[in-house]
Amino acid sequence: MFKRLLLVFVLISMTGSLVFAQTAAEEAAETEEKPTFEFDLGLVIGLASYEDYAGQRKGYQKIGLYPKFSYGKWRFGFDFTLEFDGDFKLRDLDGDGKADTWITLYDWLYKLQYVGYAQKGDPIFGLIGEFDSYSLGYGMLMEGFNNTLFYPYILQRGLLFDFDARAVRFPYIGIETVANDVLDWDVIGARLYVKPLAGLSSPALKGLEFGGTVVADFDPLQEYSSTDTKPPKNNPASETVTTFGIDAGLPIIMREDMDLVTFADWSLISGKGNGFTFGTNFRYAWFTLNAQLRYLGKQFVPHYFDPFYWVERPLKYNSLDLISEDYFGYLVGTDIDLFGVVILYFTWEDGLIDVVDPRIRTGIVLGEDVFRKIGFHITYDKKGIDSFKAFADLNNSLFEALFEYRVTDTASIVFIQKQSFAPSGKSVPQTNIETRFLF
Repeated sequence: MFKRLLLVFVLISMTGSLVFAQTAAEEAAETEEKPTFEFDLGLVIGLASYEDYAGQRKGYQKIGLYPKFSYGKWRFGFDFTLEFDGDFKLRDLDGDGKADTWITLYDWLYKLQYVGYAQKGDPIFGLIGEFDSYSLGYGMLMEGFNNTLFYPYILQRGLLFDFDARAVRFPYIGIETVANDVLDWDVIGARLYVKPLAGLSSPALKGLEFGGTVVADFDPLQEYSSTDTKPPKNNPASETVTTFGIDAGLPIIMREDMDLVTFADWSLISGKGNGFTFGTNFRYAWFTLNAQLRYLGKQFVPHYFDPFYWVERPLKYNSLDLISEDYFGYLVGTDIDLFGVVILYFTWEDGLIDVVDPRIRTGIVLGEDVFRKIGFHITYDKKGIDSFKAFADLNNSLFEALFEYRVTDTASIVFIQKQSFAPSGKSVPQTNIETRFLF
């Protein structure tokens, strides 16, 4: 019943928001430029390597077509990827004798990679498609959540939808929503926020914000089998896992080159525990610092819905019973932009008891404006770091290293090495060597 009510609420919000968007667009039509139609076509030719469901490494020849269309704020993208084995048969990772992603109606629906409206941060934003990282509010309940963890074994097309009432000149209220897959509504979340002083002229006071968040998983015991491309049927033994949170944020400093925001967030996992965090985010030109102090109750962890959620999902709720005492925790992180040449980021968080081990998120990116011919980045996210050996072990982590050589403005050679997960929960490597063209 709760799932239906939340789904209806999200759909009503979307419908009303789009009506408001159309009204606002008509009012601004005289002053804005007329929307234009644009089309791009991406072509990829290369090699891909994955593990199949039997645990064997398989190599494939890859040909991909990626048409992209846009009209005004609307954009559409398609993914027509063909991968052939040594016998020139289409990829069959589950070994059922049928080509992955090309047989059923679901397969063809998932060829639509995304439908989007506007951009994140705009008064009205919507996306149906893949997303690698999504957070609600300050991330106490949902941080870095994705629907691509099991790619290419399982495909999902999630929903992101934000509406800020400043779109209709009422900048006091807004909502953010997320769902993992519009064809299998399991994880659904929403955050409603209010800005009671938004009408003031003071940049700090007008940014005062209070939020309330709810995120639920309606099928946490869903078991993945050898069925590719779509999630399996619901597990009748599942009981809904529901989480709640309230937060408040106040910008202390708001300038073009510097800002300082403080916030507090209290969250609850229904039937388990709760936790509180107080944090601050500071930015000065090229330097950003994030810090949090936490007091967490037994049977509670922050970021319940995190980047690793899908692999931890069946056991995560019951595993909270291992946390049998209240504990303190912290988070420290920084982003450094070195003159646009190199961008570095690093975050470390820990709960100060033996049951909860540290987590690290780090990465490095070369600035595109400086390195016109070369692109490079490394990202790394790992939990449960109890030793230096565990830190250096890529297993059970999210890792990606990408190197790109741009031959021309429209052609590039790309090497990608990833560490991700199969639906069985096993940590698996993936390798891609591609030549990319953009027309």
